[in-house]
This record gives sequence, structure tokens and C-alpha cells, in this order.
Amino acid sequence: MGHDLTAPAELSFRRYGQDAPPHIHAFDQIVLPRRGVLEMEIDGRGGRVDPGRAAVVPPGARHAFAASGENLFVVADIGEALMKPFEALRERPFAPVTGAVRGLLDYLAGEAPGAIETGVASLWTPLLLRGLSAAPIAVDPRLARAVALIEDRFDQPLTVRDLAAQAGMSQSRFFARFSEAYGTTPHGALSNARLRAAQRLLTETCLSIAEIAVRTGHGDQSGLTRRMKAVVGVTPRAWRRRPKSSP
Repeated sequence: MGHDLTAPAELSFRRYGQDAPPHIHAFDQIVLPRRGVLEMEIDGRGGRVDPGRAAVVPPGARHAFAASGENLFVVADIGEALMKPFEALRERPFAPVTGAVRGLLDYLAGEAPGAIETGVASLWTPLLLRGLSAAPIAVDPRLARAVALIEDRFDQPLTVRDLAAQAGMSQSRFFARFSEAYGTTPHGALSNARLRAAQRLLTETCLSIAEIAVRTGHGDQSGLTRRMKAVVGVTPRAWRRRPKSSP
């Protein structure tokens, strides 16, 4: 069961609760992380969508999922013609989220929950499929633990030493392995997590920019402003004032 797919790809932000009943649909679906963890079972194979992993649900695959607490996921529903060159993705239900895929997720930062414009979906989804297809079969779970720590504690002054300890590696080995797997340095991943959080708070709350800067580990308003101008090209105030996508 499930809705009918009327476009080559449909893209949306979704929040999940506890224990959705098992179901199937007639198209491929990819679930990607933004916030929180989604426990999933796909044709009897258990796993999770978290900061280091996405889920690939093939047509006809019986699947169920559950999440608790604050969460948000990007869901791509994909038609057969678009998916055909990337059918090998169906062989691994849980695929690593590497630097290229993380960059695509960052592009969507600040979108409101609900459907995303068809034009965005038609351009974004093929890039997603290429990024997932180019990823290694699996990312070292030790590195995934470090990524999860970044997502959980981005507001704190994490160091490479802290992250390497979480991964159980020496600092030099951790730095090299992390950069190779995710296409960015540990500090770059931390900076990106902080920026995503700031963009979300600017979009979804009425907190002052100074308070958002402190809550997201940027130190002060000027630090957040410098980071946003360098990466996004706009100030926090301009980001907050931009037109919102319709849900």
C-alpha cells in the first residue's frame, strides 16, 4: 500500500512516531537523516537511519519503522525509470551517508516539513542516486559513532581527540579515515552540523540570532554571521527573512 507516484521523483521532509504498521509501496524509497534516529526493518533486515546511514526500500519490500523524540528525515520516492541505472542500490538496504550525500542534504537545510518543489526533486534526486552509488559498501561503524557524537553534541567544544576516542582510534588514523570516508575533516563535519542547526532554528523558532549562535556552538552572533556568509552567502537575518517553501 502507499500513495501513487505521479512524478519521476517526489521529495519531502517527514517526522515519524512510534511503531508504524508494516507496509509496501510500488516505487523505490530512500530515507535520509536530518535529525534523530529511525529504526527500520526492510524485508526482515533490521537497521537504522542515523547521521551515517540512509535506508533504501525497493518496490514491494515490506517495511516498518519507528522513531522517538525530535526527528526529521528526507524521503525520496523514486520512479522506475529514474532508478533503473542505480538498481544495484537495492542490494544494500542501509547505505552510508558520505560527504557528497551530506552536501546534498545541506542544500535542503531550512526547508519546512512537507513536500519539496517538483523542480528541486527532479534535479536533486539523480545527484543523490549517483552519490549513494559511488559510496563504499559500508562506512566503518567506529566512524559512524563519531558522526553520531557530532550530531548529538555539536553545541559543545568537541575536539579531534574527543572524536577519535569515541571511534577508538588514534587521532592521526581517525583524521585520515574520517576525511577519506566523509569527504571533509572532522572539524568541517562539526562546523556543518552547527550551521545546519542554526539554519533550522532560524527557520523554525523566534529565538534571537545571538541566542541561536550560542545554542549551536558558534560562540556569538558575529561568529554565526561570518560562517553563514562564507558558506551560504547570506546573513542569518537574511536567511530568516527569505520566502519559505510551501508544505
